[in-house]
Order: sequence, then C-alpha cells, then structure tokens
Amino acid sequence: MRRALVSIAVLITLTLLLTGCPDSGAAANGGGNGGDGGGTAGGPGYLIYARSTDATTLDPAEVLYGEDAKVTENVYETLVTFEDAGIGLVPKLATALPTISEDGKTWTFTLRQGVTFHDGTAFDAAAVVFSFERLVSADHPHAPKQRPYGPTYGVIEKVEATGDHEVVFSLKEPSAVFLQQLAMFPVGIVSPTAVKERGEDYRKSPSGTGPYKLEEWRHREKLSLVRYDGYWGEKPAIERVIFQPVSDSQTALEMLKNGEAHIVDHVTLADIEAIEKNENLYVARTPSLNVGYLAFNMNKPPYNDQKFRDAVALAIDRDALNKFVYYGLATPSKTIVPPVIWGDTSELTPYEHDLEKAKKLITEVDLGSEPIELWHMTFARPYMPEPNRVAEFVKDALSKIGLEVKLQGFEKASYTNKTKDPDHPMCLLGWNADYADPDNFLYFLLHGEAGDDLNISFWRNAEFDTKVKAAQSELDPAKRKALYARAAELYRAEKPSISLVHVPQLAAVSKAVEYEVHPIEYRLFPARFKTN
Repeated sequence: MRRALVSIAVLITLTLLLTGCPDSGAAANGGGNGGDGGGTAGGPGYLIYARSTDATTLDPAEVLYGEDAKVTENVYETLVTFEDAGIGLVPKLATALPTISEDGKTWTFTLRQGVTFHDGTAFDAAAVVFSFERLVSADHPHAPKQRPYGPTYGVIEKVEATGDHEVVFSLKEPSAVFLQQLAMFPVGIVSPTAVKERGEDYRKSPSGTGPYKLEEWRHREKLSLVRYDGYWGEKPAIERVIFQPVSDSQTALEMLKNGEAHIVDHVTLADIEAIEKNENLYVARTPSLNVGYLAFNMNKPPYNDQKFRDAVALAIDRDALNKFVYYGLATPSKTIVPPVIWGDTSELTPYEHDLEKAKKLITEVDLGSEPIELWHMTFARPYMPEPNRVAEFVKDALSKIGLEVKLQGFEKASYTNKTKDPDHPMCLLGWNADYADPDNFLYFLLHGEAGDDLNISFWRNAEFDTKVKAAQSELDPAKRKALYARAAELYRAEKPSISLVHVPQLAAVSKAVEYEVHPIEYRLFPARFKTN
C-alpha cells in the first residue's frame, strides 16, 4: 500500500512539473525545434532522467557525489576528456593534448577560441587559471567552503596564462596521472564573472561552457537543463533534460514502463532480466569501474585487530554475495582496483572463504563489551544498488562464525560525515572511478595522506604509502606495475578494508531513446530520440 501511495504521489508531482515546463507542449509534439538539432520528429523536446536523489551543489569545485556530477558533467567542460566510449583521453577545451617538457614538470595547453560561457563571458586562459586556483587554494577569495578534490591537484606548483589562449601548468614533480586528473569533473572550467557576481549562490546558479545550461532547480522536485544554443561544438539533439529524484526504484521503473521517464539509473538488479524481456525497454551497460567494500576502523578495537579482520574476510563468500544479492551481475573482487582499470589483478588469487578458520580466529579476539556494529548507506549506489541487502548478507555471514552484528543505516545527507567519525565501526562503502588509473583507488581510499578524507579506515602503512606515492611520478609502465603489485600485496595482507564486488554500470532505458552509458562520465548530451 505504501509503495502504491508513493507511486501515485510521484506521478501527480511529475504531471505538475511537466505542465510547468516552458514549451513542453510544443516539444512533446516535436514542434518548434526543427532545423537546429532540437527535438526529433515524433519525440519530445525533453528527456526525463529518473535518479535516486537530488543534487547538492552545481559548483564543480564542491562536487563529491555522483548525483552532482551527473548534472555538472553536462554543464561544464574540462581541458581534456575521455573518449566517447572508452577511457583514453582526447582534447576538449584544449585544441590538442599538452606539450610536456623533458623533465615532465611543464605542461603547455593551447585553448580553443570562440568559446563562451553560459553567461556570455568569453572563455580564455584567465578563466582556466581562475578555475584551478580557486580549487587548489583554500585562501583564494572565491574558493568554495568545501573543496573535496582540492588535494588531488596538490602536484600543481602554479598555473599561468602565457597568452589569451595558452596556459602553462608547472608541476612540483613529474606525474603519471595528471593528464587523467585533468579530465575529472572538479576541474570543469567556470565563468569567473559568474562566480564573482553570484558568490555563495553560484553553487545553485552555475555557468560553464558545456552543451547544456541550468534552466531551473526546484530542490527535491526537479532539476532541468536546457540546450545552450551558443555552444561551440555539436549541440545536443534533445533540447531539455529533466533530472527527476525518485528514491524508490520500483516507482521509477513503473514510470519508465508507463512512458513517464526515459532513463532510470538506479534499477534494482533483480529487475534486469524483466527489463530485458520488455519489448519497450532495454538495459544500457558498460564494464565496471567501481568497487563496493567493507572498511574497518584501524584505530578502534576490535576492528583494529588483525585476527578480527582476517576472520571477517574468511567469513564472506563473494560468489554467494554476487549470486544472491547482485543476481550474478557483479564480479567478485580480488582487490580494490577494478580489473578493467588494472588488468594485472588477474594475477591475484581470490579471497579465501573458510568458516572453520574464521571461527578459530574469532575465539582469539578480545571482542570487548560493546556490540559489533556495521554501518551502511540506505540510498542506492552503482556499487550497492541494494545496500540494505548487502548489510544483511554480511550480518548473516558473520553470524556463522559466532558474531552478532548490529546494523545501522544512514541517509545520504549524513553518511559521509558519519564515516569520517573517528569512532565509527565497520562501514560499507564504495567508489566510482574518477579517472582510469590504480592511483584513483589506492591513493584516495587508502593512502595515509587521505586519512582525513576518503581513507575512512585511518590506515597508515609506511611501505604502502611509499609505493603508491612513488607510482604517481613513475613514468616507466613496468616499474609502475611492480609498485602497484607490491601495494596490492600489502593491502590484501593487512586488510584495512576488504573489497567485495565490482558492478557494471547499468541503466534501464526506453527504446524511444538512443543512450549509451559512459564508462566514467554521466553524458546525456549524446542521447537522442529515435526516428521512425
């Protein structure tokens, strides 16, 4: 009954929202858009994208969550970007990949001319310098309060405009990952004029150079983007994209089946088979560049006891987890780096599953008087579409070795801060790749320098930190491989976290729409309505 009431409420809300969309009636009939790359004949001028929750900020320097990036990656552009269907890099706001000095520390970019921001400001080298400086420096007068990815770009010594359309990055040391990092969403180039004029309101009133610009944002109701007619490149075929927060995946799927949404990105894995059998729907998918994992607090007993962590690792059957919770669609993990990014993970042996060994180890652990706790998210993520079921699976697995586990779930608004709590217990977490390199997982999630941010295990291992840090500046592929192989051994041995599965990115899509899931980015601008 509750689900039915939720469904009715969402559909009523959706109807009201759509009737309030500018030009929605003309667009629905395919009218008013001919000849300019707008809505195709027989298709609406707007695409409805149903997702689990709303965005929190549209300032790229503030973005942490994927729900924010789903919007910003259609509004902003970077100097370089990922290939249309892969993880290689191509120029975007730059005219070519950079010229790099022999010592690897000076990177020179030539920028596109004739590009404008959504507010009419001309794109130039000064805008690039402004965008990077406000991200990297907390002292910048226009830096946002939160810069979660600021430390990622700590290798930058300075950024200089050496001409109206030439930018030079001076690095503190050579970097094997910097080019990949220049394709990430935090370095989307912003309009300096808009940032200065709008102040703190910029986070909800953005101005980029991308193919879509913000039209309207009604928090927790809808966020709509409209095609930017001044865009320098190929304009989107679909005039308007409406992001609709629909927390219940079944409600979102019913909307898709009824023609009230075109894309649903948080489908339950149990529904994939039925979606594929529906003559009006299909599943868009791409190989996994993510990981779901169980993290321990390395500063709190009994989670900081090696025998406790070994026992937990032995108790979890990843094949069973994949079969019963992920419906056979995931890949059981061998380490925290997805095999698509680091093919050499095939050389690692699978995690061992042995209940008898686990039971023996647990008898040797001082469990204390406090209950064993497992914290988990209650909102769907690509690596955990059903986090409650993952938590229940882990709880059941640990009960078989004599551990009684108390579960506690948290909503999106509080979970990130909760997992940074120095007193937290075990936590279920995950990570989607920002760039296609082992560094994006090993450094950000496990390195000691990330201990106040994403390394929520608070792990410190001097050898691991040294190997991972050295790999950042090692330009010889064979030497990098050896460094990461040793880092993987250390991670697997000490287990500050234990990786569980890698899950392909999936979306349920109406057959009226041509849409491909990109391996890393959330690109809606290539989507189009099919013509009959």
